Amino acid sequence: MNVTDTAIRFEVLPARLGDCLLVECLREQGPPWRMLIDGGPPDTWPLLEARLAGDPRIDVAMISHIDSDHIGGMIPYLSGPMASSIGDVWFNGRTHLPDLPDAQRSVGQGESVVAALLGTPTLGAAARTPLPWNLAFGGGAIETGEEAGFVEHAVPGGPLVTVLSPTTKRLLALATSWYDAVEDATRGEEEAGEPDVLAPLDDLATIAAAKTSKDGSVPNGSSIAVLVEHRGASVVLGADAFGTVLGAGLAGVAAARGVPALQVDALKLPHHGSKGNVLEALVKIAPARHYVVSSNGDTFHHPDDEALARVVMHAPPAPTLWFNYRTPRTQRWDDPDLRARWGHHTRYPADAAGGLVLELPAR
Repeated sequence: MNVTDTAIRFEVLPARLGDCLLVECLREQGPPWRMLIDGGPPDTWPLLEARLAGDPRIDVAMISHIDSDHIGGMIPYLSGPMASSIGDVWFNGRTHLPDLPDAQRSVGQGESVVAALLGTPTLGAAARTPLPWNLAFGGGAIETGEEAGFVEHAVPGGPLVTVLSPTTKRLLALATSWYDAVEDATRGEEEAGEPDVLAPLDDLATIAAAKTSKDGSVPNGSSIAVLVEHRGASVVLGADAFGTVLGAGLAGVAAARGVPALQVDALKLPHHGSKGNVLEALVKIAPARHYVVSSNGDTFHHPDDEALARVVMHAPPAPTLWFNYRTPRTQRWDDPDLRARWGHHTRYPADAAGGLVLELPAR
């Protein structure tokens, strides 16, 4: 597929249990518009650095939320020389949270991301020029207001980016536990997980219908999730957003456009395919041809069977499941009998160290 045929090139780097995503919106002339979403855990940084070495230009570097498996690789990136090639950083820091008059205390609390954005020097280093921060939103918070709200940002000559999450309510919840969230994220410790138990996938209808608790993580609920549309192609980048909030945002966009559901090309499943985030209503409001899971299953054994069963049961016919790691948990979905019964397809990296690349055609 050549440049003029491809509208969006979506790359999912192998970031273990985290997210590190690169979206390129290709233009018929000139360089592509590029968006980096999260940096994975700290050990993803060398991989990200190597990936950007040839062309460090990033129009938007988005940090979806405070969590070590999303910000770990962003801290050295924002603190290093490549940061000078960033056009804008999208991130809700403490200064953007509601009802916090003492917001400037944030740097003193050792928030590495905020310190990097503000150019605050680390021990033995010189201060730097502050990075551009939420310029597209007038320097304010990135949020949708009420549930089912959304905010559109049109890039001149580039994509339409629609913010679907978080709501004001979710940012307010983060405000009440900001310091705890930052401490957990910057510590970056991963809990020892229980052994993974793989159940049979012989009754997907029952698995999909299983009652599961919804995600209650405050940082996850504050995730910035967006819809990127360019030259007829579209991708939803779900971060770790709550399925209810993300689904409501998509429903709001669909209602504004006068359609019952918002057809998209690809959807990066929220929270690495967690059953508490991938809900039946979310799948139905944004039916996609491609569903992407970013996780190797470390610690929390994502993706959950319930989440993928909901996709296979309620997505349009013959959806493709994309996994950026081939593991015993994800390999089961490639079973020929299972695929023949339910009609889905599967894709895995050709090179285990290379991640995934989706090329979405212009229309």
